[in-house]
Amino acid sequence: MSLSESALPFDDIRNLVQSMPGPDEGALAAVRARDAQLTKPAGSLGRLEEIAEWLAAWSGNEKPKVTRPLVAIFVTAHGVADKGVSAFPSSVNRQMVENFAAGGAAINQICRSNDVGLKVFDLAVEMPTPSITEEDAMDEAHCAATMAYGMEALAGGIDLICLGEMGIGN
Repeated sequence: MSLSESALPFDDIRNLVQSMPGPDEGALAAVRARDAQLTKPAGSLGRLEEIAEWLAAWSGNEKPKVTRPLVAIFVTAHGVADKGVSAFPSSVNRQMVENFAAGGAAINQICRSNDVGLKVFDLAVEMPTPSITEEDAMDEAHCAATMAYGMEALAGGIDLICLGEMGIGN
């Protein structure tokens, strides 16, 4: 089914999720077998071993490597911020987008020092969502459209994505 044939906004997302492949059990078994042959006590690398297994299973590569990582930051304005739920005003959202663009945020430095790509997605910071104290922040159509926009973060052949968010009142 193409995007235009769906009846409801989330149908496309549901269809994508249902068609996604699962982990590659062969790659997972191979990385575990290789780990068992290494000269070290089992489990001595802690979470690093779990991460290697996860990468192998989901990349389908028994010797996984990350060569094109990306940090994707999604910035939006939450209407609930006008209710005084944060120490900062909503105007900080725009300031942060500008700071990201200028390379002045902490995440810019982390990405730069580790040779990791960074993309910042401005989710209409000038148009806050409704306050969740009064109504839904998004209806299904807006939520699905925002998720579809967010999927653009995957463009460009990345092999690992780290998601982040910024928004006063979140």
